Amino acid sequence: MESVSQIPAERTRPTRGMKRVRQTLLPPITSEQHLGDSATLNAQFWFERLPLRITAGWSLAAGLLAGGVLRAPGALSWQTLVLLWLLADPLWGAIWRLAAGRTESLRLPARTLGVRGRLPYLEQGSPAAQLFGSDGPASLRLLYRVALPAVLVGLLVASALGVPALVLTVVVIGLGVAGWISVRVLHLWPFLLQAIVAVGLPWLLALILLDVNGLSPDWNRQLALLLLWVLHMWGANRALAHTLDWPAIGVMAVAALGIGVLMVVAQAPLWLALLALLWLPTWLAAYQRRALQSQQVWWLLAMLVSTLALGQAG
Repeated sequence: MESVSQIPAERTRPTRGMKRVRQTLLPPITSEQHLGDSATLNAQFWFERLPLRITAGWSLAAGLLAGGVLRAPGALSWQTLVLLWLLADPLWGAIWRLAAGRTESLRLPARTLGVRGRLPYLEQGSPAAQLFGSDGPASLRLLYRVALPAVLVGLLVASALGVPALVLTVVVIGLGVAGWISVRVLHLWPFLLQAIVAVGLPWLLALILLDVNGLSPDWNRQLALLLLWVLHMWGANRALAHTLDWPAIGVMAVAALGIGVLMVVAQAPLWLALLALLWLPTWLAAYQRRALQSQQVWWLLAMLVSTLALGQAG
């Protein structure tokens, strides 16, 4: 068998047919970015965890049910409902997600975070650098590439829903900044702020838009139920983050008791019995000193049942 070096030069010279084949081959792709670079603002949607848990989207639905949307199905158009969900769940969620910092935000390529710019006020030890943490310049670039688009799109969608949506979007932005400071500077997890963003503000936005569109809710009972579920979610967030956090479980118990009293005031005893059944697995798990992660679906069902009861009571 002949080696390559022993083959005559005229036998190794490419033929015309081989040249044509090589010319038709595509050049090698050096980066997958070329296949995904089609939008000015890139967005991705995914399930972070099981969707059957209390989130902003479900809280929006709870606010609509509590406000009595089932008694007047045409109070809000389908287009308005779609914009409501888009604003309250993915867009407000994207803004709030920035409070957790780089670990929970979009992971930009290294070449993006490595770009240097003029940042004269982010010198080591400066107040701004302390605000953004040890990697201040990188965090600032992350905010520019991720936070600014989320804020702008959120404000744009909110403007289509009216002044209340714009005001609450600004509140979400402020809470996101407060959450960032709490995590990065104070090293405290903002569980209460998270409950307000995930439960209180979507619920409140739904009630306001129902009121603006002629379906006036009973604001005293509505706000009482809203605050009780914010309180419940505050305790639940802590209980999920820390195993057997008894003060957090106590907060959840106080919230559940308050919701029960509200059902009595609303003269909805049958709904109260159903709520008691839905809360039973949580208290059994707490009594047996088991983690509460598996109880989130029961909390979601309890929230929807309580709002449905209040909405039907009028």
